[in-house]
Amino acid sequence: MRKYITLALMLSIALLAAACSDGTADKQESTPEDATSEQQKKELTFDNKERVAEDTSVVSVNGNEIKGDDYNSVYTRVKTMLHNYGQDVSDLDFIKEQTITLLVDEELIRQDAADKGIEVTEEEAQTELEAIKKETGEEQFNNMLEQFQMNEEDFKDQLINDLITVQYMDNQFEIEVTDEEIQEYYDKLKEQNEEIEELAEIKERIESAIYSQKQSEQLQVKVEELRKDAEVETLI
Repeated sequence: MRKYITLALMLSIALLAAACSDGTADKQESTPEDATSEQQKKELTFDNKERVAEDTSVVSVNGNEIKGDDYNSVYTRVKTMLHNYGQDVSDLDFIKEQTITLLVDEELIRQDAADKGIEVTEEEAQTELEAIKKETGEEQFNNMLEQFQMNEEDFKDQLINDLITVQYMDNQFEIEVTDEEIQEYYDKLKEQNEEIEELAEIKERIESAIYSQKQSEQLQVKVEELRKDAEVETLI
């Protein structure tokens, strides 16, 4: 399960990366390799004007209002992620826009998942949280919380959203990975590194990567469909 939770967390980054390339590529263009750039080395700071009062309504999605506490949490995640990738974080309007986009997308998935009877309990999230903490180690886990200015309860709240997304994808999407696709993926890897392990040794990892990519693509298409019929109003 946890490898797909990682996917769910990365979907937010994938959606944001897609947004960055939509009319803002020149300003925000970057790759993970740029993470050691001068921009990334600068200290990341947050000004009070970037925050919204916790009880302020930020955006309405089909009549459900998302409040400032959720906005602040996602805003921090977005800005921190951009900073870690060496991108310019001086355009606060851009970060605000992408934060609202992510909030709306997550809410649309939650609403459609609820309509289809998909839910995640506090107990399920707590079980998964304990497993993640054990797998990552307490120090690394706490460092992650500090980096994203989260406490354990904040992380569990996000984990519930991610678990819902995972179950939603498993429930809604039919995905098949063929041997031909795995071989093609492997051949490309081998072109880049002739000393790569034999296919049999990494086949499962390749299959998981292809599966995750297809899930991500289908989820983005689904979100676009949900947006077409949604009533969305930005309130800040």
